[in-house]
Amino acid sequence: MTRSVWRRPVKIADAMAATLQRLGLEERIRQHDIYRVWPLVVGPEIARHAQPHAILHGRLIVHVTDSVWLHHLSMMRHRLVPILNEKLAPAVIREMVLRVGEVPSVSAGPSPKTVPPEPTQGVDPARLAEIDETLAVIGDAPFRDALRRIWLRSSRESRPPIEASGGQRPR
Repeated sequence: MTRSVWRRPVKIADAMAATLQRLGLEERIRQHDIYRVWPLVVGPEIARHAQPHAILHGRLIVHVTDSVWLHHLSMMRHRLVPILNEKLAPAVIREMVLRVGEVPSVSAGPSPKTVPPEPTQGVDPARLAEIDETLAVIGDAPFRDALRRIWLRSSRESRPPIEASGGQRPR
C-alpha cells in the first residue's frame, strides 16, 4: 500500500493558469474574447449586421447579413484586424474572412438573468485587483463572474473565531 503524498497548497489563480495551459485552452480562451471586443471595435450598427463566427488558424470568420455589409466590411477589414489584435493582445488574427450567413440578433432571446455583483467589502484592494487581473483572460462572462463571486467569498476576512467556552460560534 502506497502512502499518499500531500502537495503544498497553491493559489487558485496559479492552479487555473496551469490547468488551462496543460489542457491547451489558453489560446482558445483568448480567442473567445473576440465576442466581447467585436461590438466595441465595430460599433453597434455594424455589430447588428456582422458577428464573429469563429477563429480558425488565425482567420477570423465573420458572418454578415447580406452582400451590402459584406462589401462594406471588406473595405474596412484591413483597418479592423490591427485594432482587434490590439484589443486581443497578443495578436491572434492574421486575416478576416467575410461570409453571408446567419447573424444572431444582438437583442434576440431572453435577457440574461442578472446576478447582483458580489460585495467587495472586507477584501483587500490589492487582492481584489489580483483576482480581476487573473480572471480577465476568461472570455465567458457568466463563468468569469461566477468564479469571481466564489473567489471574493473565499478572500473576505475570516469569520469570528470559535469561542473557547462551548466550542460553538455565536448565533
